[in-house]
Amino acid sequence: MSTNNEKITWALDTLLQGLSPYVESELKTVFQDRWADTARESFRKDRGQAILHGDTLKWDVHSVLTVMWDQWNRVFRHKLGFLERSLVSELREYRNKWAHQTNFDFDDEYRILDSVERLLNSVNSEYAENIKKSKKDLLRLRFSEEARAVYRKAQVKKRKWQDLVIYGACCASITFVIFQQFGAEAWFFAIFNVFVFAYLGY
Repeated sequence: MSTNNEKITWALDTLLQGLSPYVESELKTVFQDRWADTARESFRKDRGQAILHGDTLKWDVHSVLTVMWDQWNRVFRHKLGFLERSLVSELREYRNKWAHQTNFDFDDEYRILDSVERLLNSVNSEYAENIKKSKKDLLRLRFSEEARAVYRKAQVKKRKWQDLVIYGACCASITFVIFQQFGAEAWFFAIFNVFVFAYLGY
């Protein structure tokens, strides 16, 4: 996965795999034979769809989060808390941004992975471990990038000081030669030489 959005696509797919069996099971427990019809109440055209195949709904991540939100009081609040409800709300917002091809930065990417992991852990999904590993990889990559940036900055600073030392030595040498050859009357040329090397150093 070479881009942030590809990682987020993978994270949302993993969330769907881990969350949909739990959502379906809880709906069946509460509504029994009416669970699919109850779930479909949330599937307006502007809110995603879930397709019924026999006794199984084919979920997408938008529909599974929408059903959790809509059926929270009747189904999910008995086992999950306010934190999990806020995670559902947050992930719905991120999913909508992803669907509109929003570009995510590192902070957003890590936040999404963390929220997905927390929500999957709350339903005891084995897929949470995959997200946890991805979070570690993301942090490792970020640390490596920052370490390389610091190293490059240090190298540039080092070369800058080396250049300043060389310019200073050249300036002093030429100024010395000017006074040796032409005496104190050449003070203008000496000052001009200093200004030239000061500009080069700058």
